[in-house]
Amino acid sequence: MNPRPISKRLRLTLYMAILSIFFIGAFMASIMIGSMPLSPSNVIDAIINPRNDPVASSIVLGYRIPRVLFASLTGFVLGISGGVIQTLTRNPLADPYITGMSSGAALGAAIAFVVPFFPYFAVPALAFIGGLSMLLLSIFLAKKAGAGSLGFILAGIAVGTFASAILMVVLAISSEKAHGIIYWLFGSFSTSTWGDFQVALTVSAPVLVFVLYKARDLNILLLGEEHAAQLGIDSKRLWLLLLLSSSLGVSVCVSFCGIIGFIGLVAPHMVRLVIGSDNRIVLPLAGFTGSLLIVVADDIVRNPLNPIAEMPVGSVTSMIGVPFFVYLLIKKGKSFGM
Repeated sequence: MNPRPISKRLRLTLYMAILSIFFIGAFMASIMIGSMPLSPSNVIDAIINPRNDPVASSIVLGYRIPRVLFASLTGFVLGISGGVIQTLTRNPLADPYITGMSSGAALGAAIAFVVPFFPYFAVPALAFIGGLSMLLLSIFLAKKAGAGSLGFILAGIAVGTFASAILMVVLAISSEKAHGIIYWLFGSFSTSTWGDFQVALTVSAPVLVFVLYKARDLNILLLGEEHAAQLGIDSKRLWLLLLLSSSLGVSVCVSFCGIIGFIGLVAPHMVRLVIGSDNRIVLPLAGFTGSLLIVVADDIVRNPLNPIAEMPVGSVTSMIGVPFFVYLLIKKGKSFGM
């Protein structure tokens, strides 16, 4: 006799409980580990009574907390944006970077690295401009092609390839600055500050609220344009607004931390495999799953037991995530329906 299947409500409760426990643990570990390890009591004391240990307080409040908050926000944005892009393109292998935005952001950051008289803040500024420019160019080309979501994917690939080609030229002429550019390409939170977090949160918060508010309409889009029109939804307008909104949030986060791959691809699928395909549930849980994945990856690169100097976070997310994704694909490939 087959065991009784676990209800969807119970699966949702268990997933949220496990996710919360692991996230709290990873969050606390991120504040405790580093070149100067701290105990939980040290962390609490540094926050409540900063004068008792000014050094510990400076490390916790000035460096580690803003770092883990920004990492959590970046993972949340990537997870939600990945779910939106996969639904809009009806492509389970899509991620937020399929628009060519990552290549544009990398190109903008590389130019900022190479030009000698640009200040430090020019890197995130030009990365944001480059990423958004490539996104808008992909949308423009897709509209000209008139091939729907497939045309958008192909336009994104073309735009991204073109930007990557220019990036290679910039790398070739950057000589000693190439190392800094390559490190940025794989993402890092080593320079994250309260200012970075505040700017990213200010831009992404209204975007995320809008996307989550439209999750029900996103479900309807999967049923086709005719069905959406019968329910009073302008599918083309909604498609464009959701794409721009989710990409804007990704652009502002990526502009500060660099390109962190794989999170936007795997996080939504992890939720769909357990909960189902209802975007009203998938999107927020994909965001929290993305936050957990990035915080854990950042903990790994900062662990004092790590024999290698702090690696880019993006390399760790890929090394951990790709085998896990392949495992899910082999074991439960039929569950990836949308």
